Amino acid sequence: MNVEPSSVGATFTRVGELQRAIAQLDGSPATSATGTTEFAGVLSASDAAPTGGEHTQFAQDALAGLGAPATAENVRAIVAWARAEGTSAAFNPLATTQSMPGATSFNSVGVKNYASYRDGLTATLRTLTNGRYEPIIAALRRGGSADAVARAIAASPWGTGAGVLRVLASGG
Repeated sequence: MNVEPSSVGATFTRVGELQRAIAQLDGSPATSATGTTEFAGVLSASDAAPTGGEHTQFAQDALAGLGAPATAENVRAIVAWARAEGTSAAFNPLATTQSMPGATSFNSVGVKNYASYRDGLTATLRTLTNGRYEPIIAALRRGGSADAVARAIAASPWGTGAGVLRVLASGG
């Protein structure tokens, strides 16, 4: 799939606008001094890890941070993604390698352990919005098909490959 740079730029401009609007409601800055987009306005109220093993709260928070609807299919896709990763890295259900202050290495591939839920969610959102995962974001914004999200993940540089498709096919 070829994505025109102008459409990617317009999408990220809109994401930034949404994040700034949400941050204003929350009273948090949307952009750091270095220009890095921050997601403080969309994080769950607690910095503690959500309870339960289903990653539902993480999915809902990630979707909010991406400006995507929290449909049942989108939540199902992200929960399946976390299951496909199968990681026990701290606060990092999608196994991102994004650096954050206080993060430590979980494995030799570079997956990180994060110091808090907030850090892990922020790192995941930074990774997803770094320009390499626009088809995943687009599938999530459509919100209608966990399989479409899984196909976008499989076609992306994210290391999960077809793992999410397998989890969904198994009823996950």
